[in-house]
Amino acid sequence: MSDRIHIEGIGELIAAVPTVLSFVPEQSIVLVFSSAGRITWMVRTDFGTGGRLLTAETIARSGESDAVIVVVVAKGRTFREVIAEGDRVNATMLGLGVEVQGIYYTPSIEGGQTWTDMQTFGTGTVVDPATTAAAAATVFTGKQFTRTREEIVARYRRDDATMTDRRRARKTKEVMGENFPRSVISELADAVRERQEPTAALAARVGLLVTTDITARDAILGLAVIDPATAAETMAAVARKLYGAERVAALTVAGFFAYVNFQGPDAGCAFEAAREEAARHPLSDTRLLGLVEQALSTGLHPRQMRTLSGTGVGIAREKFGVELPAPSSDWL
Repeated sequence: MSDRIHIEGIGELIAAVPTVLSFVPEQSIVLVFSSAGRITWMVRTDFGTGGRLLTAETIARSGESDAVIVVVVAKGRTFREVIAEGDRVNATMLGLGVEVQGIYYTPSIEGGQTWTDMQTFGTGTVVDPATTAAAAATVFTGKQFTRTREEIVARYRRDDATMTDRRRARKTKEVMGENFPRSVISELADAVRERQEPTAALAARVGLLVTTDITARDAILGLAVIDPATAAETMAAVARKLYGAERVAALTVAGFFAYVNFQGPDAGCAFEAAREEAARHPLSDTRLLGLVEQALSTGLHPRQMRTLSGTGVGIAREKFGVELPAPSSDWL
């Protein structure tokens, strides 16, 4: 979480989980990390893992967090199962040197649902997730919220890609020559600024550029500074219109934008889709994909990843003459 959002009580904290994760978790363990009383990070794993997450270990050891609140979301599980899972999570966190401030269980994250403190057995009510301060903040940040992980996966599912668009993109590149990268980066930046759905023709040009010019691709990473949420949506729309190596590259960039916008689940889904496409097209360049996958799996903080966007801004200006906003003081 990057913004200081005031959350009152466990009922509101639990209700804020879907907004932060970008989907409603089920059969899950959610670890809400904090440092000096401020929420710093939130990660999720499947119920039954005992909270054994590489990301959790990395965050704990990096000094990002000194405490954690555990939220167990497990409809249909017996209290015996929930208590046992809570004990396993508690042991895992203590082993990492992180104080467990509370373990709370709820069958599902819905307004009016009951939560239970698994240490004192006190109870309370989950507020409506749509009315939390965290949910209100997403209206201004542009961060998307979905009901299920399947909805996130659908954002990266391919729509249409035609050979005609690809041929036209190649012809345009041939005609424009060295001006092609600058033109495409500028068009894509305008689409992000104006929140416009990229056309199939623009998507084809972007796909061609990110697979033939690594420097231009790195410059495109700078678009996150304009608005990471919109950049993620725009690049996801581009990826839906591509296939093969071009789709792999576009999905990788879309996932990067989601990552730096603190949307780990979205990033993971984009990277997974990229891997699936790369498996069908083994000549695809997956070097950047491997790097961002590793960063996500080891829990590298999004603010550290944002340095790549700052570098991208410089590349866009110096190499292609495209002016993007300079990263603000709170960007990193």
